[in-house]
Amino acid sequence: MSSLTDQIIEVSNRFGTPEYSRAGGGNASVKVDGVLWIKPSGVPLLTLEAADLVPLKLDVLLDALETDTDEEGDPVQIAARKAQVASYTGGRRPSVEILFHALIPEPLVLHLHPLTANALTCNDDTVALAERLLGDEAVVVDYIDPGVPLARGIKVARDAFTARTGKAAPPITLLRNHGIIVAGETAEEIEQRIALVTDAVQAAIDAVPAPVAEEVDAEWTRTVTLAVAPTLRGLLAPTADGPLAAVATGTDLLHRSGTALDSAMLVGGPLIPDQIVYSGSFPAVVDVAAGSSSAEVVAATQAAVSDFRTEHGKNPVVVVVPGVAVFAAGKDAAAATNALAVFTDALRVTRDADRIGKVRVMDDAQRSFIENWEAEAYRQKVAAGAHAGALTGKIIVVTGGAQGFGLGIATELLADGATVILADLNLPGAQAAADRLAATYGTRVAAAGVNVADEQSQLDLAYEIVRRYGGLDVFVSNAGVVRSDGVMTQPVADFDFVTNVNYKGYFLGVRAVAPVMAAQHAVRPDLLFDIVEINSKSGLEGSKRNFAYSGSKFGGIGLTQSFALELVEYGIKVNAVCPGNFLDGPLWSDPERGLFVQYLKAGKVPGAETVDDVRRFYEAKVPMNRGCLPADVARAVKYVVEQQYETGQALPVTGGQNMLN
Repeated sequence: MSSLTDQIIEVSNRFGTPEYSRAGGGNASVKVDGVLWIKPSGVPLLTLEAADLVPLKLDVLLDALETDTDEEGDPVQIAARKAQVASYTGGRRPSVEILFHALIPEPLVLHLHPLTANALTCNDDTVALAERLLGDEAVVVDYIDPGVPLARGIKVARDAFTARTGKAAPPITLLRNHGIIVAGETAEEIEQRIALVTDAVQAAIDAVPAPVAEEVDAEWTRTVTLAVAPTLRGLLAPTADGPLAAVATGTDLLHRSGTALDSAMLVGGPLIPDQIVYSGSFPAVVDVAAGSSSAEVVAATQAAVSDFRTEHGKNPVVVVVPGVAVFAAGKDAAAATNALAVFTDALRVTRDADRIGKVRVMDDAQRSFIENWEAEAYRQKVAAGAHAGALTGKIIVVTGGAQGFGLGIATELLADGATVILADLNLPGAQAAADRLAATYGTRVAAAGVNVADEQSQLDLAYEIVRRYGGLDVFVSNAGVVRSDGVMTQPVADFDFVTNVNYKGYFLGVRAVAPVMAAQHAVRPDLLFDIVEINSKSGLEGSKRNFAYSGSKFGGIGLTQSFALELVEYGIKVNAVCPGNFLDGPLWSDPERGLFVQYLKAGKVPGAETVDDVRRFYEAKVPMNRGCLPADVARAVKYVVEQQYETGQALPVTGGQNMLN
């Protein structure tokens, strides 16, 4: 048998999934030799390690449970300071529920917010249902404010159980409008008891058919999403002068069926404290008729946010178009996604609670306590984490992001704090690259598929970005191809291929994303957004036996200048970056289709007999004696994004090989 500490970590990680706990929610503790080792506030159960646990003297905590303090401040934190083990130097704040963990006698204690079990705990009929489903296997505790009151309430309920039955209180505690506490001597016992509760409640749920919502027209859903999400990015920005919010969108059956205008989720209030912390107590509701125009949807969204501010004195976190979609905002994509997930959890709990009884929401006093409780604000801050960089908060799409310049640029932008989407025709390659980068940058990197030469594919990419993030701040049109040959011998199909990807593809990308950026600017006219074409030095001067590529890049600069003139009134800057040759990238170095091989076969370099001869020829053209690197291009991208008075420019990044007149 592993140690008790190993067992609490094992069972915490196992039940730290979204089905049982989100973000920093839930708690875990183990008692060893008179010391309570407990999870720090804000640390997810899923990633909890033994080194995270905070040690507290058990006898001091039990004394605090029985004795009121005369000191000013939160009594839980006062108790935690007094109980601190002198040798502990970790500096982490222990869980806010240290006292009930100390109270329960079993050595292992796990506190969860399970979705299935909460259909029972968030129910008007909790007591009767618990008696029917679990008998004397669990004790029910009515909702009590967290901290000392909850711990004492649990003690009262346990003592009352013993007085009523003559038996010791069971190791399962059901906390109304909160979650469950499960204790045991071993991890196996805890797992068995969680299964006992979950299986019993799920069987009761399954015995009643689930409600089914009518399908919503996909085009109407798309119209709503494209109108609402970019508008919310501006309206719900965390600060007046900072980056826009990220906005996550839910449009599946649960979001439609659970958000009728009279549903408890829209008018009743929150179900559990975590919902208040991460999603807000109430959503804003956009009342708009099906089939309304985009302009009407935008106007209704602005009115809904304005009305919410008037009533509640703050921005909503969640905005609902009843029966169509749910939107959640956050300072970054991770926060927005978490807020949406927590609200979605509450939708599911509401649905299932109504199948076995009637859903019960928190009342005004209970809700108000959590809204103003410093401990929960602290937990939210710790769980959210922090990252800093010049591009923090910006959503950036890089086409051709699976490899080469695109991947290199994306990596540099991630390092500077951006959220980056690698968009590529090679979706498996883009996903593999995103997975590698996620080891360092977490959820700030993602992959998406796109064929830049296809109109619908570009429109679908823009919609997917809006659905995932609410919109975008920077669009880097990087995808490009090369087919080198002489003008008298190149197949027309190769010319069309290069032109469609490099020239037409740039146009289609701008055409797809510009309306999204314009919608954001409409509600935040103080902000500018950016389109950056990754052009080439071949767009600044002709290229022998490479006319299709060079012509497409010359055309790209013409598009850049023209787009800049047209889109500036919508707050969109358009610039081009013209790199020199990325000699180490796959475009040049691929052993089968790379430019070194193509140029050697095409005879573009006089006297060249090997690929190395071709490489040396091109290195010698550069005053700085090296090829261009992705970091060089990324710096130029960041430069044109940072500049507030530059648009329509073509910036050479060629080591001095090409200079502007």
